Amino acid sequence: MRKPATERRAEIMKAADAEFAANGLAGTRLEAIAARVGVSHPRIVQMFGSKRSLFLDVVHAAFDRIEAAFTDAEPTLTGLGDAYGRLLHNEHTIGLVMLQGYAAAADETVREAVKQRQLQLQEVITRLTGADAMQVRTFFATGLVLTVSTLLELPESRADAVWGAWILELAAAPDGSA
Repeated sequence: MRKPATERRAEIMKAADAEFAANGLAGTRLEAIAARVGVSHPRIVQMFGSKRSLFLDVVHAAFDRIEAAFTDAEPTLTGLGDAYGRLLHNEHTIGLVMLQGYAAAADETVREAVKQRQLQLQEVITRLTGADAMQVRTFFATGLVLTVSTLLELPESRADAVWGAWILELAAAPDGSA
């Protein structure tokens, strides 16, 4: 059955999201993505240009979802952190795709694209919350711990969410004390 290009593109992006989350840029084969969708490998190349281009589209989509979650959240560091935690729990591949983007940074094109998205997220955090540079760094460091803890399904007894909220509150205090 022939589908509109926009619908087919969305199907390919969903399949690519799953494959790249699991296998990264180097480990993913376009044939595997094509098989998930029921299209030919050349059709994916025709639509996206290359595996790297498709990977970057998937990475950009992940960053877009993170940015949207931040934009819709309460405009505080804790509010954005809570929104990110919910996003990680609700969209299993988002953290994996983001980490795969960082892991593929040996590729200069990927590194530059991911670097720009990272900087853009930092600007969004600053704009939404008014946080200073140290608070933004603390937010991202805490987010990385939350990402890893969530992806590894570490036991709840570690209370990373509680720890993260404490760290963010500490960073938000004017004198650095809680």
